[in-house]
Amino acid sequence: MSETRPHALLRSLIFLLVTSVVVGAGWWLLQRKKTAGAAKPAAAAKGAALVTTTKIIKENYVLDLDAIGTVRAFESTDISPNVTEAVTALHFEDGDFVKKGTLLAELSAAEEQAMLASAKATLAEEEREIERLKNLVKDGAAPEARLAERRTLADIAKQKILEAEAKLADRQVLAPFDGWVGLRRISVGALVSPGTVIATLDKVDVVKIDFNVPETYLDSVQSGLPIVARAAALSSKDFQGKVSQLDSRIDPVTRSVAARAEVPNPDLLLKPGMLVMVKLSLAPRDSLSMPERALVPIGAKKYVFTPVDDKARQVEVTTGRRKPGFVEVLSGLKEGQTIITDGLVGLQNGAAVKVTAEFKAPAAAFNPEEKQ
Repeated sequence: MSETRPHALLRSLIFLLVTSVVVGAGWWLLQRKKTAGAAKPAAAAKGAALVTTTKIIKENYVLDLDAIGTVRAFESTDISPNVTEAVTALHFEDGDFVKKGTLLAELSAAEEQAMLASAKATLAEEEREIERLKNLVKDGAAPEARLAERRTLADIAKQKILEAEAKLADRQVLAPFDGWVGLRRISVGALVSPGTVIATLDKVDVVKIDFNVPETYLDSVQSGLPIVARAAALSSKDFQGKVSQLDSRIDPVTRSVAARAEVPNPDLLLKPGMLVMVKLSLAPRDSLSMPERALVPIGAKKYVFTPVDDKARQVEVTTGRRKPGFVEVLSGLKEGQTIITDGLVGLQNGAAVKVTAEFKAPAAAFNPEEKQ
Protein backbone atom coordinates (compact mmCIF):
# COMPACT_ATOMS: atom_id res chain seq x y z
CA MET A 1 0.00 0.00 0.00
CA SER A 2 2.79 2.36 0.78
CA GLU A 3 4.24 2.02 -2.74
CA THR A 4 0.85 2.47 -4.45
CA ARG A 5 0.15 5.85 -2.77
CA PRO A 6 3.23 7.71 -4.22
CA HIS A 7 2.38 6.52 -7.70
CA ALA A 8 -1.17 7.86 -7.38
CA LEU A 9 0.07 11.20 -6.15
CA LEU A 10 2.54 11.43 -9.05
CA ARG A 11 -0.19 10.72 -11.57
CA SER A 12 -2.37 13.43 -10.04
CA LEU A 13 0.38 15.99 -10.22
CA ILE A 14 1.12 15.14 -13.84
CA PHE A 15 -2.60 15.40 -14.68
CA LEU A 16 -2.87 18.81 -13.02
CA LEU A 17 0.25 20.02 -14.83
CA VAL A 18 -0.99 18.90 -18.24
CA THR A 19 -4.43 20.42 -17.59
CA SER A 20 -2.84 23.74 -16.62
CA VAL A 21 -0.75 23.76 -19.79
CA VAL A 22 -3.75 23.00 -21.98
CA VAL A 23 -5.91 25.67 -20.31
CA GLY A 24 -3.11 28.23 -20.53
CA ALA A 25 -2.50 27.52 -24.20
CA GLY A 26 -6.22 27.84 -24.92
CA TRP A 27 -6.43 31.15 -23.09
CA TRP A 28 -3.35 32.46 -24.98
CA LEU A 29 -4.83 31.49 -28.35
CA LEU A 30 -8.13 33.16 -27.46
CA GLN A 31 -6.43 36.41 -26.48
CA ARG A 32 -4.34 36.36 -29.67
CA LYS A 33 -7.47 36.01 -31.82
CA LYS A 34 -9.08 38.95 -30.02
CA THR A 35 -5.96 41.11 -30.53
CA ALA A 36 -5.76 40.20 -34.22
CA GLY A 37 -9.46 41.00 -34.73
CA ALA A 38 -9.06 44.44 -33.13
CA ALA A 39 -5.91 45.19 -35.16
CA LYS A 40 -7.57 44.60 -38.55
CA PRO A 41 -9.52 47.93 -38.62
CA ALA A 42 -6.44 49.77 -37.31
CA ALA A 43 -4.29 48.21 -40.03
CA ALA A 44 -6.86 49.14 -42.66
CA ALA A 45 -6.93 52.73 -41.40
CA LYS A 46 -3.15 52.85 -41.33
CA GLY A 47 -2.95 51.71 -44.98
CA ALA A 48 -4.96 54.72 -46.33
CA ALA A 49 -2.72 57.43 -47.87
CA LEU A 50 -3.08 60.89 -46.26
CA VAL A 51 -3.66 63.45 -49.02
CA THR A 52 -4.41 67.13 -49.60
CA THR A 53 -6.96 68.18 -52.22
CA THR A 54 -8.17 71.23 -54.11
CA LYS A 55 -10.82 72.11 -56.70
CA ILE A 56 -10.33 72.98 -60.35
CA ILE A 57 -11.08 76.66 -60.95
CA LYS A 58 -10.88 79.11 -63.84
CA GLU A 59 -8.08 81.67 -64.03
CA ASN A 60 -6.74 84.09 -66.60
CA TYR A 61 -3.72 82.77 -68.48
CA VAL A 62 -1.66 85.17 -70.56
CA LEU A 63 1.45 84.57 -72.63
CA ASP A 64 4.18 86.64 -70.96
CA LEU A 65 6.99 87.86 -73.21
CA ASP A 66 10.10 89.42 -71.65
CA ALA A 67 12.56 91.48 -73.69
CA ILE A 68 15.54 93.74 -73.07
CA GLY A 69 14.91 97.33 -74.13
CA THR A 70 16.83 100.58 -74.49
CA VAL A 71 15.37 103.96 -73.58
CA ARG A 72 15.51 106.69 -76.20
CA ALA A 73 14.36 110.30 -76.03
CA PHE A 74 11.11 111.06 -77.80
CA GLU A 75 13.01 113.80 -79.65
CA SER A 76 16.76 114.26 -79.46
CA THR A 77 19.36 116.42 -81.20
CA ASP A 78 22.81 117.95 -80.83
CA ILE A 79 22.67 121.75 -80.80
CA SER A 80 25.16 122.90 -83.44
CA PRO A 81 25.66 126.11 -85.49
CA ASN A 82 25.15 126.41 -89.25
CA VAL A 83 28.20 128.63 -89.82
CA THR A 84 31.72 129.12 -88.56
CA GLU A 85 31.81 132.04 -86.13
CA ALA A 86 32.80 132.98 -82.58
CA VAL A 87 30.24 132.61 -79.80
CA THR A 88 29.22 135.99 -78.38
CA ALA A 89 26.50 134.92 -75.92
CA LEU A 90 24.90 131.83 -74.37
CA HIS A 91 21.33 132.02 -73.05
CA PHE A 92 20.88 128.74 -71.16
CA GLU A 93 22.13 126.85 -68.12
CA ASP A 94 22.83 123.15 -67.78
CA GLY A 95 19.58 121.18 -67.50
CA ASP A 96 17.25 124.06 -68.43
CA PHE A 97 13.86 123.33 -69.94
CA VAL A 98 13.41 125.43 -73.08
CA LYS A 99 10.50 125.99 -75.44
CA LYS A 100 10.67 125.65 -79.20
CA GLY A 101 12.28 128.77 -80.73
CA THR A 102 14.12 129.79 -77.55
CA LEU A 103 17.42 131.58 -78.32
CA LEU A 104 20.23 129.38 -77.00
CA ALA A 105 23.39 130.97 -78.42
CA GLU A 106 24.46 133.99 -80.46
CA LEU A 107 27.40 134.13 -82.86
CA SER A 108 29.40 137.10 -84.12
CA ALA A 109 27.27 138.92 -86.73
CA ALA A 110 28.79 142.40 -87.17
CA GLU A 111 29.31 141.97 -90.93
CA GLU A 112 25.79 140.70 -91.53
CA GLN A 113 24.29 143.53 -89.51
CA ALA A 114 26.23 146.03 -91.62
CA MET A 115 25.00 144.33 -94.81
CA LEU A 116 21.44 144.54 -93.54
CA ALA A 117 21.75 148.21 -92.70
CA SER A 118 23.23 148.94 -96.13
CA ALA A 119 20.47 147.02 -97.92
CA LYS A 120 17.78 148.88 -95.97
CA ALA A 121 19.37 152.25 -96.81
CA THR A 122 19.54 151.31 -100.50
CA LEU A 123 15.88 150.30 -100.47
CA ALA A 124 14.87 153.57 -98.84
CA GLU A 125 16.78 155.53 -101.47
CA GLU A 126 15.18 153.58 -104.33
CA GLU A 127 11.71 154.04 -102.89
CA ARG A 128 12.23 157.85 -102.69
CA GLU A 129 13.47 157.91 -106.29
CA ILE A 130 10.46 155.87 -107.40
CA GLU A 131 8.07 158.37 -105.81
CA ARG A 132 9.86 161.26 -107.52
CA LEU A 133 9.84 159.56 -110.92
CA LYS A 134 6.15 158.73 -110.64
CA ASN A 135 5.29 162.43 -110.76
CA LEU A 136 7.75 163.13 -113.58
CA VAL A 137 6.40 160.27 -115.68
CA LYS A 138 2.89 161.49 -115.00
CA ASP A 139 3.81 164.96 -116.30
CA GLY A 140 5.76 163.44 -119.22
CA ALA A 141 9.08 164.82 -117.98
CA ALA A 142 10.70 161.36 -117.56
CA PRO A 143 10.43 158.12 -119.55
CA GLU A 144 8.51 155.11 -118.23
CA ALA A 145 11.60 152.91 -118.60
CA ARG A 146 13.47 154.92 -116.04
CA LEU A 147 10.73 154.32 -113.45
CA ALA A 148 10.78 150.59 -114.24
CA GLU A 149 14.53 150.54 -113.76
CA ARG A 150 14.22 152.06 -110.29
CA ARG A 151 11.57 149.55 -109.33
CA THR A 152 13.91 146.73 -110.33
CA LEU A 153 16.67 148.23 -108.20
CA ALA A 154 14.24 148.43 -105.28
CA ASP A 155 13.41 144.74 -105.68
CA ILE A 156 17.12 143.92 -105.65
CA ALA A 157 17.51 145.92 -102.43
CA LYS A 158 14.65 143.92 -100.85
CA GLN A 159 16.38 140.67 -101.77
CA LYS A 160 19.60 141.98 -100.21
CA ILE A 161 17.67 142.62 -97.00
CA LEU A 162 16.29 139.08 -97.02
CA GLU A 163 19.77 137.69 -97.65
CA ALA A 164 21.26 139.69 -94.77
CA GLU A 165 18.42 138.63 -92.44
CA ALA A 166 18.98 134.99 -93.36
CA LYS A 167 22.68 135.29 -92.58
CA LEU A 168 21.83 136.96 -89.27
CA ALA A 169 19.42 134.08 -88.46
CA ASP A 170 22.27 131.63 -89.03
CA ARG A 171 24.16 133.47 -86.30
CA GLN A 172 21.40 132.69 -83.80
CA VAL A 173 21.04 129.14 -82.50
CA LEU A 174 17.40 128.35 -81.57
CA ALA A 175 15.78 125.36 -79.85
CA PRO A 176 14.09 123.20 -82.53
CA PHE A 177 11.54 121.74 -80.08
CA ASP A 178 10.52 121.77 -76.42
CA GLY A 179 12.97 119.86 -74.28
CA TRP A 180 15.70 119.73 -71.68
CA VAL A 181 19.18 121.05 -72.42
CA GLY A 182 22.09 118.85 -71.45
CA LEU A 183 25.55 119.93 -70.28
CA ARG A 184 27.10 122.94 -72.01
CA ARG A 185 30.08 121.94 -74.17
CA ILE A 186 31.56 125.36 -75.08
CA SER A 187 32.08 128.83 -73.60
CA VAL A 188 31.59 132.38 -74.83
CA GLY A 189 34.39 133.33 -77.22
CA ALA A 190 34.86 129.83 -78.61
CA LEU A 191 35.10 129.49 -82.38
CA VAL A 192 32.45 127.02 -83.52
CA SER A 193 31.57 125.54 -86.88
CA PRO A 194 28.93 123.16 -88.29
CA GLY A 195 29.22 119.90 -86.33
CA THR A 196 30.49 121.52 -83.14
CA VAL A 197 28.16 120.43 -80.32
CA ILE A 198 27.16 123.35 -78.14
CA ALA A 199 24.81 121.19 -76.01
CA THR A 200 22.27 118.39 -76.37
CA LEU A 201 18.50 118.80 -76.37
CA ASP A 202 16.15 115.97 -75.43
CA LYS A 203 12.39 115.67 -75.05
CA VAL A 204 11.99 113.07 -72.29
CA ASP A 205 8.60 113.69 -70.67
CA VAL A 206 7.62 110.88 -73.03
CA VAL A 207 10.30 108.36 -74.02
CA LYS A 208 10.66 105.63 -76.61
CA ILE A 209 11.78 102.13 -75.68
CA ASP A 210 13.27 99.96 -78.43
CA PHE A 211 13.27 96.17 -78.03
CA ASN A 212 13.13 93.02 -80.16
CA VAL A 213 10.21 90.61 -80.58
CA PRO A 214 10.85 87.00 -81.69
CA GLU A 215 9.37 86.12 -85.07
CA THR A 216 7.08 83.49 -83.51
CA TYR A 217 5.17 86.17 -81.57
CA LEU A 218 4.48 88.55 -84.46
CA ASP A 219 0.81 87.57 -84.71
CA SER A 220 0.26 88.62 -81.09
CA VAL A 221 2.22 91.90 -81.01
CA GLN A 222 0.44 94.89 -82.56
CA SER A 223 0.39 98.65 -82.21
CA GLY A 224 -1.42 99.71 -79.04
CA LEU A 225 -0.48 96.60 -77.04
CA PRO A 226 0.24 97.57 -73.38
CA ILE A 227 3.74 97.02 -72.04
CA VAL A 228 5.39 97.32 -68.64
CA ALA A 229 8.98 98.55 -68.42
CA ARG A 230 11.18 98.17 -65.36
CA ALA A 231 14.68 99.55 -64.78
CA ALA A 232 16.91 97.94 -62.18
CA ALA A 233 18.52 101.34 -61.55
CA LEU A 234 15.16 102.76 -60.42
CA SER A 235 14.34 100.31 -57.61
CA SER A 236 12.27 98.18 -59.98
CA LYS A 237 9.57 100.83 -60.49
CA ASP A 238 7.05 99.93 -63.20
CA PHE A 239 6.43 102.23 -66.17
CA GLN A 240 3.28 101.66 -68.24
CA GLY A 241 3.26 102.27 -71.98
CA LYS A 242 2.06 100.99 -75.35
CA VAL A 243 3.66 99.55 -78.46
CA SER A 244 3.74 102.30 -81.08
CA GLN A 245 5.20 100.52 -84.11
CA LEU A 246 7.01 97.43 -85.40
CA ASP A 247 9.82 97.56 -87.92
CA SER A 248 9.03 96.58 -91.50
CA ARG A 249 11.83 93.99 -91.64
CA ILE A 250 12.80 90.86 -89.71
CA ASP A 251 16.46 90.37 -88.86
CA PRO A 252 17.50 87.17 -90.70
CA VAL A 253 20.22 86.47 -88.13
CA THR A 254 18.24 86.79 -84.87
CA ARG A 255 14.83 86.02 -86.44
CA SER A 256 13.33 88.93 -84.53
CA VAL A 257 11.78 92.26 -85.42
CA ALA A 258 12.56 95.61 -83.82
CA ALA A 259 9.64 97.13 -81.90
CA ARG A 260 9.17 100.54 -80.33
CA ALA A 261 6.97 101.54 -77.40
CA GLU A 262 6.07 104.98 -76.07
CA VAL A 263 6.10 105.40 -72.30
CA PRO A 264 5.05 108.51 -70.31
CA ASN A 265 7.91 109.76 -68.14
CA PRO A 266 6.50 112.76 -66.21
CA ASP A 267 9.08 112.51 -63.40
CA LEU A 268 11.95 112.30 -65.92
CA LEU A 269 13.28 109.17 -64.21
CA LEU A 270 13.95 107.27 -67.43
CA LYS A 271 17.06 108.57 -69.16
CA PRO A 272 18.03 108.04 -72.80
CA GLY A 273 20.36 105.07 -73.09
CA MET A 274 19.05 103.34 -69.95
CA LEU A 275 18.62 99.55 -69.96
CA VAL A 276 15.12 98.30 -69.06
CA MET A 277 13.24 95.01 -68.99
CA VAL A 278 10.07 95.04 -71.06
CA LYS A 279 7.16 92.71 -70.33
CA LEU A 280 4.28 92.12 -72.75
CA SER A 281 1.13 90.16 -71.89
CA LEU A 282 -0.07 88.41 -75.04
CA ALA A 283 -3.32 86.60 -75.89
CA PRO A 284 -5.03 86.52 -72.46
CA ARG A 285 -7.68 83.80 -71.95
CA ASP A 286 -9.74 82.27 -69.12
CA SER A 287 -8.98 78.58 -68.67
CA LEU A 288 -9.25 75.78 -66.13
CA SER A 289 -6.36 75.91 -63.70
CA MET A 290 -4.76 73.56 -61.19
CA PRO A 291 -1.63 73.50 -59.00
CA GLU A 292 1.34 72.27 -60.99
CA ARG A 293 2.39 70.01 -58.10
CA ALA A 294 -0.68 67.81 -58.73
CA LEU A 295 0.76 66.57 -62.05
CA VAL A 296 2.15 63.01 -62.19
CA PRO A 297 4.14 62.50 -65.42
CA ILE A 298 4.30 58.91 -66.65
CA GLY A 299 6.31 58.60 -69.84
CA ALA A 300 5.09 61.19 -72.33
CA LYS A 301 1.69 61.55 -70.64
CA LYS A 302 0.49 63.53 -67.63
CA TYR A 303 -1.96 62.36 -64.98
CA VAL A 304 -3.69 63.59 -61.84
CA PHE A 305 -5.46 61.67 -59.08
CA THR A 306 -9.01 62.41 -57.97
CA PRO A 307 -10.56 61.04 -54.75
CA VAL A 308 -13.66 58.92 -55.51
CA ASP A 309 -15.31 57.03 -52.59
CA ASP A 310 -12.06 57.25 -50.58
CA LYS A 311 -10.13 55.73 -53.49
CA ALA A 312 -7.58 57.39 -55.77
CA ARG A 313 -8.64 57.43 -59.40
CA GLN A 314 -6.02 58.21 -62.08
CA VAL A 315 -7.09 60.67 -64.82
CA GLU A 316 -5.07 61.65 -67.90
CA VAL A 317 -4.92 65.40 -68.58
CA THR A 318 -3.61 67.77 -71.27
CA THR A 319 -1.90 70.94 -70.07
CA GLY A 320 -1.13 74.27 -71.71
CA ARG A 321 0.39 77.50 -70.46
CA ARG A 322 2.04 77.86 -67.09
CA LYS A 323 2.40 80.54 -64.48
CA PRO A 324 4.22 80.34 -61.11
CA GLY A 325 2.82 77.34 -59.25
CA PHE A 326 -0.11 76.67 -61.60
CA VAL A 327 -0.77 75.12 -64.99
CA GLU A 328 -3.56 75.49 -67.55
CA VAL A 329 -5.81 72.45 -68.04
CA LEU A 330 -6.89 71.92 -71.65
CA SER A 331 -8.68 68.56 -71.27
CA GLY A 332 -9.40 65.74 -68.83
CA LEU A 333 -10.97 67.72 -65.97
CA LYS A 334 -14.00 69.89 -65.30
CA GLU A 335 -14.49 73.07 -63.31
CA GLY A 336 -15.15 72.30 -59.64
CA GLN A 337 -13.68 68.79 -59.82
CA THR A 338 -11.54 67.75 -56.83
CA ILE A 339 -7.96 66.59 -57.37
CA ILE A 340 -5.17 65.45 -55.06
CA THR A 341 -2.25 67.87 -54.69
CA ASP A 342 -0.14 66.34 -51.90
CA GLY A 343 0.54 62.78 -50.77
CA LEU A 344 1.22 61.54 -54.30
CA VAL A 345 4.44 59.67 -53.54
CA GLY A 346 3.80 55.99 -54.22
CA LEU A 347 0.08 56.57 -54.81
CA GLN A 348 -1.50 54.03 -57.16
CA ASN A 349 -4.78 53.91 -59.05
CA GLY A 350 -7.43 52.49 -56.72
CA ALA A 351 -5.40 53.01 -53.54
CA ALA A 352 -7.25 54.01 -50.36
CA VAL A 353 -6.90 57.71 -49.50
CA LYS A 354 -7.89 59.92 -46.59
CA VAL A 355 -8.28 63.69 -47.15
CA THR A 356 -6.59 65.61 -44.33
CA ALA A 357 -6.45 69.20 -45.63
CA GLU A 358 -7.20 71.60 -48.46
CA PHE A 359 -4.43 73.00 -50.69
CA LYS A 360 -3.91 76.72 -50.00
CA ALA A 361 -1.08 78.08 -52.15
CA PRO A 362 2.24 77.02 -53.69
CA ALA A 363 5.46 77.85 -51.91
CA ALA A 364 6.83 81.29 -52.64
CA ALA A 365 9.63 81.48 -55.20
CA PHE A 366 13.09 81.76 -53.71
CA ASN A 367 14.49 85.27 -53.85
CA PRO A 368 18.16 85.51 -52.81
CA GLU A 369 17.79 89.26 -52.19
CA GLU A 370 15.14 88.73 -49.50
CA LYS A 371 16.18 88.03 -45.94
CA GLN A 372 15.36 84.48 -45.03
